[in-house]
Amino acid sequence: MSDTPVFEEVEAEIIEPEKELQVNYAPAVISDNLTALDSYVESKIAPYVGVQIDPEDENSIKTGRAVIAELNKLKAPIEEERKRIKRAYEEPFKAFEGRVKGITSKIDKARADIKTQVDEADEKFRQNRRDNLKTEYEGCAGAMADVVPFDAILDEKWLNRSTALTKATNQLYERTEMALKGYNTLQSKQFNHKDEVIKSFAHTLDIISALDLEDKLNAHDREMAEFKAAQEAAQTVKEERTGPTSEQIPEPFTGPAVIVGDKQSDESYQWSLSMEFEGSRELAERVASALKALGITGASIKCMGGVNIG
Repeated sequence: MSDTPVFEEVEAEIIEPEKELQVNYAPAVISDNLTALDSYVESKIAPYVGVQIDPEDENSIKTGRAVIAELNKLKAPIEEERKRIKRAYEEPFKAFEGRVKGITSKIDKARADIKTQVDEADEKFRQNRRDNLKTEYEGCAGAMADVVPFDAILDEKWLNRSTALTKATNQLYERTEMALKGYNTLQSKQFNHKDEVIKSFAHTLDIISALDLEDKLNAHDREMAEFKAAQEAAQTVKEERTGPTSEQIPEPFTGPAVIVGDKQSDESYQWSLSMEFEGSRELAERVASALKALGITGASIKCMGGVNIG
């Protein structure tokens, strides 16, 4: 065995300058007098630190405004110089950034054109997969397909390229078989609200939820029946206390005057009329008409308004 070392030849990757962004830059050195400026500012603001303005003294307020103006003048040139230096630093970077974005935008456009076509191809694939699975569903679901929509069975993952058609089809069969069992179970039962129960199951495939809906609807029916019975009982008691309803009031009398024997009675007396009743405005008008037909005038039937007997 030779002791001579064996070297594996490795080719070095040569990165051509035009294939990647290479930037050479030298950080700028800022020479300033900030230390001296800081001391100067400290000396200028020292007389005003902690000063209290008397809000009731007009001269004190006037002096305060003057100090504010003086401090603004102290700050203004410092800020202006800071902004000038910032602009000087940003201008070359903005120019550089603009050129870089001009190059990368070409990449974005080329990518967008391809992506549009890929997205369209993916959507066409999903639609074809959907159509195939729907045909399979309608074939194995039978009559249930007219009640339970395909979307209730569909799992959106089945439409992805990453899911094999065989796997998607097998899972479709499993869900359809489970749905058929639930559907047939509900169809074999007697329900008071069968249409609502089946409709609920068709959208959720949840048989427990569908059965709960039947219980809720039955409970509602019982409550409504009890309420109606209570209303009828209350109406009966009301009629017993207040007299006949509008349906029991006789039609107004429109016949001739009262006849005694073979001749009309001409005896006249003073009578007093007092009564109360419940009913609609129409009933009040009918009562007024009946009294008027009997020759009884000068009274009024009052509620919120009045129906006069003329």
